[in-house]
Amino acid sequence: MPRLLVVDESLSTRIAADLNHRGRNAKTVAGLGLKGWKDPRLLERLHEIDPDCVLVSGDDLMPAAHATELARLRTTVAIVQPWDPTRPLPEPKWEHEIVQRWVQAIEAQKPGTILRYALDGGRRWKVRKRPLPIP
Repeated sequence: MPRLLVVDESLSTRIAADLNHRGRNAKTVAGLGLKGWKDPRLLERLHEIDPDCVLVSGDDLMPAAHATELARLRTTVAIVQPWDPTRPLPEPKWEHEIVQRWVQAIEAQKPGTILRYALDGGRRWKVRKRPLPIP
């Protein structure tokens, strides 16, 4: 079975539905019965459900806020870069396009890594020095 992709509440549930339609193994946090759970508890439960899963999230600050838990659990995280109003896609399509474009790389991500995906690919996540432009 393909690697489980868990779409966080910070992203549209449509992303998981479209991934499943394309033959991927995707579930939403809500679909796993974890809606509303705070990140530390959510990360623990995801590790219990499937320690090899990839958490796909739009929360660009989560890796910094929960670095200890992510390292201890060796959680694999794919962060969708926050919307950039200077780019050609409107905000509602931004996250969807990035996840669909890079789903193969997200599935193949090395366990325990945290990458940030944008329209032009995935890179190691690091704290931003400058915020994205505000519309």
